[in-house]
Amino acid sequence: MSVQILTTGLKFPEGPAITPNGRIFFVELLGGCITEYHRDTKTTTRFNVGGGPNGLLALDNDTLMFCDAFGNTLRVLDLRTGDTKVVAHQINGESLRAPNDLIMDKEGNVLFTCPGGSQKAPIGYMCVMKPNQDVSIIAENMWFPNGLLLINDEKNIIINETWQHRLLIGDWNKKTLTIENIRTFYTIGGVAEPDGLTLSKDNLIYASVYATGMVWVFDTKGNLIKQIKLPGHNPTNICEDTIGQLGFIVTEAEKGLLLSIT
Repeated sequence: MSVQILTTGLKFPEGPAITPNGRIFFVELLGGCITEYHRDTKTTTRFNVGGGPNGLLALDNDTLMFCDAFGNTLRVLDLRTGDTKVVAHQINGESLRAPNDLIMDKEGNVLFTCPGGSQKAPIGYMCVMKPNQDVSIIAENMWFPNGLLLINDEKNIIINETWQHRLLIGDWNKKTLTIENIRTFYTIGGVAEPDGLTLSKDNLIYASVYATGMVWVFDTKGNLIKQIKLPGHNPTNICEDTIGQLGFIVTEAEKGLLLSIT
């Protein structure tokens, strides 16, 4: 596979996401913005949202939901106006702890991680926000829970537990909105920090692993298939190009890069 640099000079890029009509967005955590990469002109446009935008989810062609790690909220950006609004900010009367990454299941439930403070103690947790915006904790006592991925027709969920240097897997119950039988999926070990995840069209799990300079590829049984070397040491997140032109799109924080793997 070949790796191409799409754009440079980014301020801790994260969370690439693609709208249904193929527009490419990512966040710049330290730039307080959501950035669009234009396929045709190879230029970027920034939407200044403030805070610390992290994980990103395209709800439709005009709306993006994102984690604000500095503001301790989930927010929505209207691409037509540039306006944002908060859709979640607390759980059980307390502020969310630095929301990090988020995904949505087919029923419209948003699952997201809150790792704030869990580099020093296992106080990280994971939440679900129902379509009516009710929020509840569904997994806790984690060391920096990070990227999420639904696999096996959404019967299972992968959770990157960054500060344990491993990927976890659990059984996702859509009826009860609970995760059961959380166990180790793959232990990377060392100083590696598994961050973002995506599932390819051929049913392989692609994990951007911070501090390794590589994307690690697994099958759904937890077997390591291959590793893809990148020009920067700290890949943060990854998604597959739904149009297919750019293969996989990766954000890389050491050098501030947006990359394409084809």
